Amino acid sequence: MVLLFRQSDFESLTDFVPVRLAGEIVAIKGKASIVALAAAMTLGGAVALAPTAAAAGTVGSSACRFNSPDVNFKIDVNSTALRKGPGTRYGSKGKIRKGETFRYFCRTWAGGGLDGFNKSWSYGKIVKRTGSGVPAGTRGWVYSRYLD
Repeated sequence: MVLLFRQSDFESLTDFVPVRLAGEIVAIKGKASIVALAAAMTLGGAVALAPTAAAAGTVGSSACRFNSPDVNFKIDVNSTALRKGPGTRYGSKGKIRKGETFRYFCRTWAGGGLDGFNKSWSYGKIVKRTGSGVPAGTRGWVYSRYLD
């Protein structure tokens, strides 16, 4: 069975492969992707793998392993980066300063309890334009230890 989704659905999907078919980016679930790609190529279809979020430089909630109801947190350090992905290897979208609000959606998994939370990365959005100019609604990643 092959399941197809629009590109806008990608943030909520895991274990899907983004593929460009007839100019449309779709996601194909699991092992079915190999069969679908082989069939398309056999039938003369033009198939090109779409760039992954990491290749494009931004990772959405697909990296999350623990979801939660939306919760507002305040930044608890003088300043931290709102990152394009869960880790320091990803670029910054801008700075968030102490006391500014970050709406948490989910996080990477680093174990349970407070210690696990503090070692994970949280995905969410900026609630109100930051003092450094990051617009409200900008989504990104913050090291969870920096959230209060």
